[in-house]
This record gives sequence, C-alpha cells and structure tokens, in this order.
Amino acid sequence: MISGNAPVGAAAAIPAEAAAPLGSSWNSRADQYVAAARTRTLDECKAKGIALPKDFLAWIDRDPVLRASVYGCRNNPLPVLLALRSLEIDLGEKTVRTDYPQLALAFAIQDSYAKRTPKAGGWNDADGAVAPDSLPDVSPRAPLALNIPGDPRVPVDTKDSKRTLDRDDHMVNFLEDHALIEVDVKAQELPPLEYDSKGIAKPRGQAVEVTRKVARPLVAADVIASAGLQREFNAYMEAHGQSVRLECGDGAVGWNSTDAVNDAELRKRIAAAHEMFQAAYRAKGRMPAERDAAPTPAESMAWFIRNDRWKFPDDVRAARAWPRFPLNAPWPVLLMLAADDQPLREREEIWAKFRDTGEMRTYGEYIGDIAQQFDMQSARRLSPFPYSYGSIQMMWKDGGVCGTMGNIGARTERICGVPASTAGQPGHCAMVQMDFDAKARTYTCKGGQYATGGDEVTGVHAGWNYDDKGGRRPMIFHQTVAWGVNVGLEYGDAPRVECAARGATRQGVRQILSRRIGTQSIRDDSGGGSIRRCARRQDRQEHA
Repeated sequence: MISGNAPVGAAAAIPAEAAAPLGSSWNSRADQYVAAARTRTLDECKAKGIALPKDFLAWIDRDPVLRASVYGCRNNPLPVLLALRSLEIDLGEKTVRTDYPQLALAFAIQDSYAKRTPKAGGWNDADGAVAPDSLPDVSPRAPLALNIPGDPRVPVDTKDSKRTLDRDDHMVNFLEDHALIEVDVKAQELPPLEYDSKGIAKPRGQAVEVTRKVARPLVAADVIASAGLQREFNAYMEAHGQSVRLECGDGAVGWNSTDAVNDAELRKRIAAAHEMFQAAYRAKGRMPAERDAAPTPAESMAWFIRNDRWKFPDDVRAARAWPRFPLNAPWPVLLMLAADDQPLREREEIWAKFRDTGEMRTYGEYIGDIAQQFDMQSARRLSPFPYSYGSIQMMWKDGGVCGTMGNIGARTERICGVPASTAGQPGHCAMVQMDFDAKARTYTCKGGQYATGGDEVTGVHAGWNYDDKGGRRPMIFHQTVAWGVNVGLEYGDAPRVECAARGATRQGVRQILSRRIGTQSIRDDSGGGSIRRCARRQDRQEHA
C-alpha cells in the first residue's frame, strides 16, 4: 500500500536552484518558451482589441515563477492571463497581487480547464466538466460586493379566497391542516445523576441512545409511508374535487427505511406520489423551485478570503485549528479548492456552524440498499425544506451510501478551506484532500473514507489540470503535486520544466525527470516505484 505521506527526503525543503538538474541550456529553453508564449499571447490580445494595464503585465513579469505559471502552463495562456485580470477587477489589486496571488492563480488556471455554469455540480467532483467556450470578461466594472443569498422560498397562501384553489393548494392544505402526529425520535441522553450517602453526585455514565415520542406536523413522507393516511388523503382530495389517489402500500418506504423496493409497480406508484408532492411543495413555496446558482470565480474566491480573514479569538482559533489550510500555498495544491462550485448559501450554513460551534461533520447517515434507488430514497423523507436536491444539506437530511459520504466529506473540507475531492475505488466512493504540516512546512495529498484498498487503487475525481489535457488521474499523480511543492515552497522550476519540456525530445524529458526523481530521493517504498509504474502505464496509453 502506498503511503499518503511525503516521500523520504522531501520533508526538508531544498532550494530550487540546488534541486534543479536543469543546466543553463534547459533554463535558456524554458525562458525562450515563456518569452515566446508571452509575445504570442499579448499579440492575440491586441488582435482581439483587449487592452490590459501595463502595471498588471509588469507585476507578472517581475516574478519569474508567476510569469512562467501564467505563460508556460497552458498551450494557450490567454484564458489564464485574462482570468487573473478579471479577478483583479472584481476583488482589487491588493487582494490579487499582494494578499492572495497564489489563490488567484489557482482560480485562473482551474477555470482555463473547466467551464463554470450557473448549475452547480450535483454529485462527484468534475462530473461532466467541459472546456470553456468563451474568454473571461475583463471589461471595466464596479468591484464585487459579496452577497450571500437568503432563503429563496416565497410561501404561497394556499387558502387565498381571491382565486380558485388548484390541486397543489389542496395537497398542501391537507398536510398543514392535519392534526399533529406522533413519531419516534432517537436521541443521545446522559443517564440521570445519582448521589452517594453524603449527597455528592457520582460520576455520570456515557450517553445512551433513547427513543422518544415527539409530536410534529404531517409531511408528505408520512402519507407515502402510511396506508391509513393515504386513505385520508384520497378522501380529502375527492371532497375537494380532485381526482387524485395514492396507493403506496403500508410502510414500503418510511422515514427510516433501508431496504430497496423490489415491487416494480409499487415503486412506480411511490415515485409518482413523490413527484406530485414535490411539485406541490415547490409550487407553493415550501421547497425552492430550483437549486441556488453556483457562484462566479470572484464570488467563490471572495468567500474563501472572507473566512480566511475571520477574526476568531485566540482560543477559538486554536480550537478550530484555523486556518485549516493556508490560502497562500503554492497554486498547484489549491486547485481542488478553486474548483468548488457549491452555491454560497449552502456553503454559508455549514461554515456558520463550524465558525460558531466548531461543528465539522464529514460523514452522514449510511442508509443501505434504498440509496441505490434515488426516487425511493427521496420519497422516504420528503418534507418542506429550504435546500434543493444536490445540496450538502439534502445529503444530510436523506442520507445515502459511500457516494453521499464521500461528497459530504469533500464538500465540508472545502467549505472549511481545505482542498479536497471525491475519489473512486473499486465498487466504492472515497475522498482525498491536501494537508499542510505547519511544523514541517510540508504538503501531502492523503485519502479518507477508504474501503476497498489504499492509494494504489484510488482515482481522484478532481481534474488533473496540470498537463494541458485535463481529465482524471490516479491518486499517485496528485500526491506528486504535493511532493513536488515540498522540494522548495517556491517550486521555482516546476512551471519552467513543464514549458521547456514542450520543446524537448521525449528522450530528453526522460533524462531530466529521471535526474529529478533521484534528486528528490523518492524511494520505491514511499511512492517512487509507483510513480515510475504509473508513468510507464500512462506512456503506453498515450504512445502505444
């Protein structure tokens, strides 16, 4: 099993100039490539009528690493250059150039690979990712004012005497006018205090799970689960002139169901009931009509920066281990964070719990086989709710199996500022995240929620946005990103190696990479062998 820790020899940072086996000719080739790419990119700007501030271009040119990253990491650097300028327009020069340049660069490079749309990802990271089809907007505009949307639901008066009530009005009225029902609720309770003969309280035992009866309003899931309530509903709707009948069985799908529904016809009837009640909830403002829009890159970056700057009291900051990951880390280890497209309102609720109470739950309710039937899983707890399907909040409410757990884990880590992604294993969904050891000053890419193997069988879902191709790669690829950064936090020659390699022969690249692996002392027992095996496998796939 391959360890998720940095390889031996990478813990102590090696200055870039000492580690680089490049030689003057290689450096010269890299510089020539970057210079040519810069000229070509600025010529393209001129041809398109795009004017960029001279001080913006000078800022990039002053830092060789920044210059090589902007102009050398994509065959077409224009989207990266314009995205960086677009972020500067929205967030300000100080934020992008001084305070968070690496985070801005991570957003710019990430967005040059994957198109952002108003529709946020609903499942595993980078599902359906496509390349952008337009260039970032660098037109003049007012600075961004970060705004967290509120609850979009607008409750409709379902008893409005000024209009004719429709089917959905009557469905909601049946639910909301019904008498409260009693349900079993599980909770953790401490045993009662006991006292000794001197009246001194004895040590309390551990909390135990108890079940209590609680009265609450009727919701759609209760009707779907109960034959008796279905009869009540059918009679009510008939009395109000509605030809709607439910026949969902008795207890086939309930609040705590875990078994799949094997009766195909029954499943169709339950699914139809779910769709009907969900439509009513949405139409009458009891559920959002649609999921919140994904944030723009500037909104997302601004949100992370606001949290990074949060003024916790010293004791709270220590208890939260805040910040949990440095946002001034080198851009290659920030790409998973920049890729996050969860709507701000969804993020904000999870962040507020972490901020105010320290809650950071990365695993939800595991519910069994019914999770393989999304319609049945959704029907079992259908009720008024302020968030839509696809949100982390809905995952918390409805539960799931490994895919849901991996998504909850990766999303929660990102909300708390840690680059993370869902990941695949044979027959299983897990997660990975970047980690930073503040004492050793080293980065690692480590896995979590593993079940069917270790790093060697894990494929990261986040895009491999380092080679001008994108797509997904095995875990070892992402681990090498962290290991490479550990060679020296300036990682000065990494972009130069990539851009210079574009003009080198394959044999030349092999020689240089071979020398570099030797310099970093990556041994077989800590990943080096797997790096070479992965490289050979990738080479066979690409050059067969």
